[in-house]
Amino acid sequence: MNDLKQAGFALVLCVFASSVAAQSESILKFSLSDPLSGRYGLGLEKNIARGLSVAVEMDYLSKEVFLASDHPWYEPMTVRKKGFVFEPQVRLYRGEALSGTYASLSGVFGLAEYTTDTGFIDNDDWSSVGASVHIGHQLRLGSVVLDGYAGCTWAEDEYPGPYYESTALFPPPSGLRFSGGLRLGFGRSK
Repeated sequence: MNDLKQAGFALVLCVFASSVAAQSESILKFSLSDPLSGRYGLGLEKNIARGLSVAVEMDYLSKEVFLASDHPWYEPMTVRKKGFVFEPQVRLYRGEALSGTYASLSGVFGLAEYTTDTGFIDNDDWSSVGASVHIGHQLRLGSVVLDGYAGCTWAEDEYPGPYYESTALFPPPSGLRFSGGLRLGFGRSK
């Protein structure tokens, strides 16, 4: 039932965003790179002045993660992480807004819950607060937009109790780290 509510929320967000995009100089975007990390993003960018735009992105998280602990009484476990990340953003373009090279500053606010079939998690919530700085380039081909960006994100993550997310190759995703990606967008051509 939770998946049905989340799918309904995503559908309402898509309908609202597409109606806003149709009424003004704005771009509706889908992340092409986030699904590789268990995130599914939908965003909207709107021109507010010459060379300046605001954007908002909502990401749905759904991925399997490994929780580890430094405490010997808590055994490591694999869990499902589900939740949302909200990212408001301000972009400064070199020329006209919504096209070309830009620098962006965004906030990062995330909430999620861990669930498992094999064990019990007393404190099952995750949260994150942070900020990102990116340099990117947005290429407009008529009403189609390709938006590539790279930079860094600083985030302070709160994990459940004695657990923290762990991977074989990377440290837990808290603190300063590289971030980037590619988005596909649709909007009215100029």
